[in-house]
Amino acid sequence: MSQLDMLTKEIGANPKTTEKMAKHPYYSVEMMKELQRYKITSNIIDEMYIYYYDEPNKFYSSAGSLDLETFGKVRYQSYNIDKKQMKKLLDTKVPSIETIPSGNQALGLLTYLVPLTSTSGSAYGLVMYTMKMTDIEGILDKTVDKDTGRVYMVGENNHLLASSSGEKLPSYFKEPKEIQLAMNSSMIKTSDGVIRMNRLKDNDFGIQYVSFTNTSQIFKELNRTNALVLLVVFIVLITGIGAILIIGRKQYQPIRKIERMIDNRVDAIVEPSHLSDFDKFEYHVTHFLKQNEQLHQEVLRQTPYAREQVIRRLLMGRFNQLEEIQLLLQSVNIHLFDAGYFVMLIDTKMVNSKTSIQNQEFLMSFLDDLSGENYQAYGSEMLSEQAIALFVSLDKKVTQQSAVTDILKKIVSANSVAPATGIGSVVKELKNINRTYIEGLAALEYSTVFEKRTNIHYYEEISKKQEVDGFEYPKDEKLKLNQSLLQGDFEIASETIELMITKAIKSQLNPTELKLYTFDLLNSVVGIGVEIIGPSLITEVNVEFRNLTELKLELIHMSKKICLAVQAKPKSQETKLHKEIFDYLNREYTSHDISLEQVASEFDVSISFISRFIKKESGHTFSKYIQELRLEQIKKELIDTDKPIKDIIVSVGYYDVSNYTRKFKSIVGMTPGQFRNANR
Repeated sequence: MSQLDMLTKEIGANPKTTEKMAKHPYYSVEMMKELQRYKITSNIIDEMYIYYYDEPNKFYSSAGSLDLETFGKVRYQSYNIDKKQMKKLLDTKVPSIETIPSGNQALGLLTYLVPLTSTSGSAYGLVMYTMKMTDIEGILDKTVDKDTGRVYMVGENNHLLASSSGEKLPSYFKEPKEIQLAMNSSMIKTSDGVIRMNRLKDNDFGIQYVSFTNTSQIFKELNRTNALVLLVVFIVLITGIGAILIIGRKQYQPIRKIERMIDNRVDAIVEPSHLSDFDKFEYHVTHFLKQNEQLHQEVLRQTPYAREQVIRRLLMGRFNQLEEIQLLLQSVNIHLFDAGYFVMLIDTKMVNSKTSIQNQEFLMSFLDDLSGENYQAYGSEMLSEQAIALFVSLDKKVTQQSAVTDILKKIVSANSVAPATGIGSVVKELKNINRTYIEGLAALEYSTVFEKRTNIHYYEEISKKQEVDGFEYPKDEKLKLNQSLLQGDFEIASETIELMITKAIKSQLNPTELKLYTFDLLNSVVGIGVEIIGPSLITEVNVEFRNLTELKLELIHMSKKICLAVQAKPKSQETKLHKEIFDYLNREYTSHDISLEQVASEFDVSISFISRFIKKESGHTFSKYIQELRLEQIKKELIDTDKPIKDIIVSVGYYDVSNYTRKFKSIVGMTPGQFRNANR
């Protein structure tokens, strides 16, 4: 109704709904359209009529104009509309709410009359909104339960406006006097039961909303609900008791299922026969937990090696997605700072010549997880470079040089050796770490190729040294190109070729210098290509280039072919190496001269790497693994052949027969002769 008040003000201010427009034979159509538009803004309006005091017998609506007679006998012919009473209502100068009863219902049409006022404040007409009681009832019905209550709208002077139900009104709520009497109390006793009343008054429109609740029916439903709940509780109680009895009789079955499940997932064990069912269950669970603990220890033992694999693949540029990188780093407990990343390549060839095998292994274990103030480093021993790659992450508070200085101090302090070190430039994103790895390799190679006396080489400093007047051969970029090709990184290789060709163009070399420069660059790329692809690459090289641009295209074409060949090799070089190393050990373990140094030399890797690799893959040290192979061969020949025991022991690689006989007895529990007799 507040909305209707606002609507009335808008109608009064609208130039299309003035009295002049209403009476005009042509523009009255515009007024009808405006009223139709206003009508659809409210979902309870049946129709709206404009009445002007100076035309006491005429209405204007969205359907056109009509007189009072037509309004009562045609438009609302089913309602008891008294013409005099209607005339009295229309003369009101204040908003009022009235009902017009119908011929066959107790409640009929609800009307809301709102005066139209001029700018001076005087009323010159009104808007009458008619609302069908069925619509009002539909709204009121939603507020109560039809079976136990009703809601009534009561206007001023206690006359009934609307009801939540279209049924016959109760006798105690028909006339104003009865309504007044009923509203003075909160409880009414009727033949249908005790009725409880609640009232809410709308002071803006003088309307009271009265709710009737039949408490007898409510408690009847409640009692029925209580009985139903008690029945459900009783059924649940009986069912629960029955279930408890069944579970009590079969209490051992879940335990047996768990026991069988454990048996299916762990090695089968035979428990002592004298144990009870519960003791057997405890025996199996204890065994299961012990195996689980062993598995956990194995996972912890393998974590450092898994970490090396992740770091190695990261440095090789095998990951493209940052999410994948972060997930793998998290899985192997690698925690990094995020201000910058770089790689240090620590040469182990010099370490081999000056330290023992134990010191090499110590150096790798020392660098495996190295932390300092505002930096974190993780080491990985590379397969082919005989170097340890140290992957370093920096905080914003530390520089690369200070972190390198601190790391080298710790290496010298712990290992008494200052190895040659190549250091790549700092990158901001993890996915670019292979770039600084290749630069580190190039810096390390720089010290070897050009016989530099210092042990520490920054790739950025090598680049700066060559920025002098005139043209100097870009050694650093050539080393970077070589390493990028060896690692199969086409992106860095093509960038480096572009940079080297651009330098040559800008330097304006004479024909002789240019020829030497271009053929040296071409020879460098071809040399690596022959090493990776084979001599067939030479026949494909185009040496009849006319300018540097054509040379650049030829070099990029060859680089792409070389990088694809590198990437086409087995994804895990360590997987291939695993087969080759253990095939070699299983074939050569009977040799008297087999040693870690020999195996490392055979596969061109460091002694430290071979030692750690065998321990990781077999769970035994190198000497223990060879001893196990020899022991199994001795046992086999003792059982399957009649060879003399001395010849068998010597044939597997031992010189001192008597000493090994004592060792055999300590391991097996009997001498070789006793073992042969017991197993024949």
